Amino acid sequence: MGTLKEAEGLAELGLYAEAWDALDSLPAVERVMPSALRVRIDCCPHLNAWSDGMQIAKFLRHGTDINRLASANFYLELARFCVEHDELAAAKKAVHDFAATLPDAQKHLMNDPLVKLLL
Repeated sequence: MGTLKEAEGLAELGLYAEAWDALDSLPAVERVMPSALRVRIDCCPHLNAWSDGMQIAKFLRHGTDINRLASANFYLELARFCVEHDELAAAKKAVHDFAATLPDAQKHLMNDPLVKLLL
């Protein structure tokens, strides 16, 4: 059975599939803790687990600052993915979700080349 620290370390090393597996081996109550969900959401873009990421982001966006930041980072990665695949409506929604998650970051967001492309 893996530990959260093991999953965090694997993700930091870029071993996202291994981190995901370590998270899956945690007891159920630990898997749904925000700290574990933050690791999982960081893995999602690298594993094309967009649907899982969207569900986690919806949950984390209403939490602490660190949880909201993890959610917002996911939304930006989702927007980039959508732009790369010519899904502009989905990209705009992801940017909107980012702005709703971190309203104080909207000025920074307006300087992002991705957002300028979508405007």
